[in-house]
Amino acid sequence: MEPTISPAADGGRRRQGEHMNVSTAVSRAVAAAPHLASLSGELRRTMLHACADALAAAGGEIVATALEETGLTMARLRGELDRTTGQLRLLGDHAAKPWRRVSAGVAAGGGDVVTVPVPVGPVAVFAASNFPLAFGVSGGDTASALAAGCPVVVKAHPAQPRTGELLGQILARALPDGAFSLVAGGPEVSLELVRAAGIRAVGFTGSLTGGRALMDAAAARPDPIPVYAEMGSLNPVLVLPGAAVPATVSALAAAVTGSAGQLCTKPGLVVTGSAAFAEELANAVAAVPVHRMLTAGMAQAHETWQAHASAAHRVVAGAGSPAPFAVVVDVDDLAGELLEEHFGPSVVIAVGAAEDVPSRLEGSLTASVFADEGDREAARSLLPGLLTRAGRIVWNGVPTGVAVCDAMQHGGPWPATSASWSTSVGTEAVERFRRPVALQGLPVELLP
Repeated sequence: MEPTISPAADGGRRRQGEHMNVSTAVSRAVAAAPHLASLSGELRRTMLHACADALAAAGGEIVATALEETGLTMARLRGELDRTTGQLRLLGDHAAKPWRRVSAGVAAGGGDVVTVPVPVGPVAVFAASNFPLAFGVSGGDTASALAAGCPVVVKAHPAQPRTGELLGQILARALPDGAFSLVAGGPEVSLELVRAAGIRAVGFTGSLTGGRALMDAAAARPDPIPVYAEMGSLNPVLVLPGAAVPATVSALAAAVTGSAGQLCTKPGLVVTGSAAFAEELANAVAAVPVHRMLTAGMAQAHETWQAHASAAHRVVAGAGSPAPFAVVVDVDDLAGELLEEHFGPSVVIAVGAAEDVPSRLEGSLTASVFADEGDREAARSLLPGLLTRAGRIVWNGVPTGVAVCDAMQHGGPWPATSASWSTSVGTEAVERFRRPVALQGLPVELLP
């Protein structure tokens, strides 16, 4: 008989969505793992669609709660909720698709080799603060793990405790007992979760410091486990001579300041050969009003970066707190802090030739090129360098706004991520949490 989805009684489901200690949460996940792994793809699809429906039904309360805790705009949060529910449905549909590779008759004795995916087991997920819904408790890492057939233990972000708990309660009511648990706390809880013997993989979106700490803890286990960490990203933009100036300036200024510059794909460096373009972009960035940042710590870091930059370089700054600003430098000066990610509504604009810039950059999630038909040969020469530095190349567009689709690659070389071959957005994100197993010569009736 095919396994079925059997949610817990109401009281048990409420407890799953409330904070519990790491040991209890992991034990519940370990107990639930065999049942979740045995569910058919169709049942996983039903499960993820039920989560999406439950979140949509509570949309008003979710958005209102997140609005109070984050300072993000109503429009942004409504759009993010739609993205979150759409992501759950897409990954649920993906889970229902057959996945196997068959090499017929190649084994000794003429048997077949059939490769099938196997869930890795309980996954620890760390909710991000800058996308409290789509990369938070209910976000892509949670959805990917569930689609793969893995229970999740999610650590809520301390900046949004009420949003995290609300999302956790909603998901727990829609899922089988033990499939979802929520924990909370500081760095010591994060490390305890990664070190817990029952956890088999980690999904993380956050800072380079936090991601590296989790990676080190995972590697130091008696049985090291993979950490799929998305961390710092500069997201360089190269503006070639033929770029349409007004449209490019407008698009980049909006991308730098949108959501108060708190996006992992925010352009942090723009390189242009035109001093006039640099001036126009700097003034456009400074003129955009921005809302408050997610936390006081992030706001203080933005102010500190502005002070450091102002002491050493020319800064064009706007009004308000946080103040949007641009640091205008010569391309030959690019080094140190100028080539690091800075959360907040700021950008470094470097004036000079772009040819040697890619080789001086660390890994990023994205790299963008603005150009026209006459710039094709220059772009062709830049492309090999950008391919070695980024997970996504954008032509005549800004990197903010990551489509949730089959072909999306939201990853990149270190320090953008810990595993440049993986993605945390799109259907391929599911593959992080299941491993291929080759079955050689098994009778047909035994194949899963």
